[in-house]
Amino acid sequence: MTGQTVQFDIQASLEAKDFARLKATLAAMEVHDLTDLTSSLAGEELAVAFRLLPLTTATEVFEDLPQEKQEDLLEDLSSEKFAAILNEMSPDDRTDFLEELPGELAQRLLSNLRGDELQIARSLLAYPEESVGRLMTPEYVSIRSDWSVDHVMRHIRKVAGSKETVSVIYVVDDRGRLVDEVRLADLVLADPENQVGELMDNQFGALEASDDRESSVEVFKKYDAVALPVVNSQGILVGIVTVDDVLDVAEEEYTEDFQKVTGMAPLAYSYFGTSHFGMIRKRLPWLGLLLVAETVTVMILLSYEQFLAALAMFMPLINATAGNTGNQVAGLMIRGFAVQEIELRDWWRVLLRELGRGLVMGICLGAIAWAIVTLFNRGMPTAFAATAAMVVAVTLANVLGSMLPFFFKRAGVDPAVTSGPFIACLMDVASIVIFFSTAVLVLSEFGPAP
Repeated sequence: MTGQTVQFDIQASLEAKDFARLKATLAAMEVHDLTDLTSSLAGEELAVAFRLLPLTTATEVFEDLPQEKQEDLLEDLSSEKFAAILNEMSPDDRTDFLEELPGELAQRLLSNLRGDELQIARSLLAYPEESVGRLMTPEYVSIRSDWSVDHVMRHIRKVAGSKETVSVIYVVDDRGRLVDEVRLADLVLADPENQVGELMDNQFGALEASDDRESSVEVFKKYDAVALPVVNSQGILVGIVTVDDVLDVAEEEYTEDFQKVTGMAPLAYSYFGTSHFGMIRKRLPWLGLLLVAETVTVMILLSYEQFLAALAMFMPLINATAGNTGNQVAGLMIRGFAVQEIELRDWWRVLLRELGRGLVMGICLGAIAWAIVTLFNRGMPTAFAATAAMVVAVTLANVLGSMLPFFFKRAGVDPAVTSGPFIACLMDVASIVIFFSTAVLVLSEFGPAP
């Protein structure tokens, strides 16, 4: 059956309350298709579908659902069913779910965990928020360097069912410190009588549990890894992070940066998962702040009131171009910081580059502004004023747009949350001051436009 046919069949079964047919349809579906299906259900329908799934399948689907859907199920499923799912979840996915809940609710859910699972959950939640420790899982395979390959393979067969991955095996010493990693493929191809030490090259990458989880994205890219070990400050292996979790982090961080750049607070949930008033609360404060900031523009215009009639029609040329220039280069800087192409120590190199580029672009755009003003037959003084203002405004916008992210980064503020809106307001004010100041000087010297 096609996806649409299956969805129609499930919807019909739900409406007819034909739970036997619904259970059979769900049992025949692949796990990822089930995740897509349940994402489109809500309320009682979602809870009914989950009650009919086997525990293992329900757990896999639950781990892949958006946070808002997970919280809906928390409210609709019985406490016994939800406790069973929680105990079956992988530690890293469970931590990700619990850390988004209010503290009191998270503590109540923790009480439903069995002994070992409770200890694991508490140890992971003890790491700082947004740290690699919150992202990792302790479900890895560790071995010793003096083991034979045959011993290792027997050990893997014994424990693999409870581990996150067996594609990479970690070698530790007698104190639990990480000394190397060995790929399963190398073990399979090795002589069973060889010792693990003969396969080691002491070349491996690792994350620290206290590191910011955003930094893990670049480490994974550097080592092109499917999984990386996590160590504490003493080098003791405490867990692993797999690439699927890092991809989720990358998506969250890039989405958050994009939302900040647009001038709004980051969304905790998806677009459709955010309530009407929740969305307004995320957007309205920034819009109000920017509106108040724009009153500076009004005050400046009032001081040039006698020139407004002659020059107002050309203000958008300067304002929009300067704002666009600043936002362009700010976006490049923010992206550079995000992927670690640019560091704080590079500010001087960037300043020199963007000063020159801004001047070249300003001259080119100034020539276009000259042609536009001339086209409207506003006279040489006005054309000269617009051209000079364009050159200065674009050059300044390019310099400010490149330097402001460095300033905010140095101050410990995320550049994405401030650079875009801040540059827009700053360039509105600056471009008007530049335009009218230049125009006043030119028109006072050569006379007003005809």
